[in-house]
Amino acid sequence: MSLDRETLYRGLSHAAWGYFFLHIHFKLNRVDILPVFVGWLLLLSACQKLAGARRDLALLRPLAVLLAVWNGADWLAAWMGQSVKGHILFLDLLIAVAVLYVHFQFITDMAALAEQYQPEKGGLDRKLRRRRTVYLLVATGVDLLLTLPGGRHEEVRAYAGVALTVAGIAAALLVMAGLFELRRYVREAGEE
Repeated sequence: MSLDRETLYRGLSHAAWGYFFLHIHFKLNRVDILPVFVGWLLLLSACQKLAGARRDLALLRPLAVLLAVWNGADWLAAWMGQSVKGHILFLDLLIAVAVLYVHFQFITDMAALAEQYQPEKGGLDRKLRRRRTVYLLVATGVDLLLTLPGGRHEEVRAYAGVALTVAGIAAALLVMAGLFELRRYVREAGEE
């Protein structure tokens, strides 16, 4: 199934900016002024717009809604100095798995779109798949670091957390750059 170029372009714009909101944070006290739930809403919009080109994206919509609600509730709780995270380990792990699955499937579908729209020997599809793998490995490391109980090595854990956070932001920015590059290819294909 194909979509018009403008819908693809807007969907890819929402996807790229969604990754920005998911990973770039500026807080005033405990409240993020770039809330994560906005990133999930943008990814939800991207899934809706791009589902005509990649059917699997329609399957991500319920999870994107769940993650937007979860992070929206956490953002509202932050206004009162609280958090919905960290109270029930099972829920935290369930959300972490949902996040990993959405990112895996979403970036995989974006790589498949890149195969269609990149110039010959463009290689964006391979770049996106490599970036997806790095992104997921780092995200899994962060999740494990945050959910596993502390121990005698808190200092090592703190350094590892900083290193993984920096690597995660770098991987997310590379994914975002790949999405903007794919968006440019879609625009250029429409101008030919």
